Amino acid sequence: MALALSCAPVWAVDVNVGDYTALPAGTDVAAWYQQFGRSERYNPDGADASRRQTSLNSNISILRLIHFTQIGVITVDPQILLPFGHVYNARIGGHSLGSASGLADPIVGATFWLVNQPQAGVSGRYFGITPLLYLPWGNYDRHDALNLGENRYKGDLQLGWVEPLWGKLGMELYGDAVVYGHNTNAGSGQQTLKQDPTYQLQGNLRYDFSTSQRVALGYSASTGGKQYLDGDYTGQKTEVQQVRLEFQQMVGPTVQLSAQLTHDVRTVGGFQEDAGINLRALLLF
Repeated sequence: MALALSCAPVWAVDVNVGDYTALPAGTDVAAWYQQFGRSERYNPDGADASRRQTSLNSNISILRLIHFTQIGVITVDPQILLPFGHVYNARIGGHSLGSASGLADPIVGATFWLVNQPQAGVSGRYFGITPLLYLPWGNYDRHDALNLGENRYKGDLQLGWVEPLWGKLGMELYGDAVVYGHNTNAGSGQQTLKQDPTYQLQGNLRYDFSTSQRVALGYSASTGGKQYLDGDYTGQKTEVQQVRLEFQQMVGPTVQLSAQLTHDVRTVGGFQEDAGINLRALLLF
């Protein structure tokens, strides 16, 4: 239990359907995300799951700012994500983990489109590479069991491929590799937290009713990410399988609304999310 309390929750940059659509150079995008999650089960690696008096609730907001530009023949979108929010009602087997609120670690990055064919099918055909850097500026206190900040750098290399299939059907595939810096202020405050790389595959089968409305059925699988505190395995890692259902609707020419439902079908080494609701409002200007 002491090892379980020493680690912060891990936030990933999951994709929404259409995220790898390259917009014209000069376009700016402001997006607001609101993410709600509820868990009532904790599955440590190598030990029995805890269900009785076990829970974790989260209410996370993210402000994302994107600018599309051109470098030679390649479209690029430098961007920044500013996550913040509240994690509460956290307990394992009746033992309270407390709560956490404030700023999480900001993320900076950009997508570089090597294939950009918007005229291909309803979805277009795209292939992009996105390096992302997590900056250790979020709220972190070594005395707290939960923190929104992780007190370490993280690097995420994401590849995204969008391919039209038939008619209004399209496919999206994404792959991520995340590497972690060391948190030298973990546990008692004088211990070092290290973590193995995490690998993630995400996919969407999308159906575009029109250029302004679409629905997608998605799946995500993560593996790896074992955590070690002063060399001892904590029983936490990032093995998660999740199903998703998303709907998007343009409201006028410059505003898009999105709603996504998520459910973890398998988790090893952490809390298993029973239900998640991810809302997004996106403004083009």
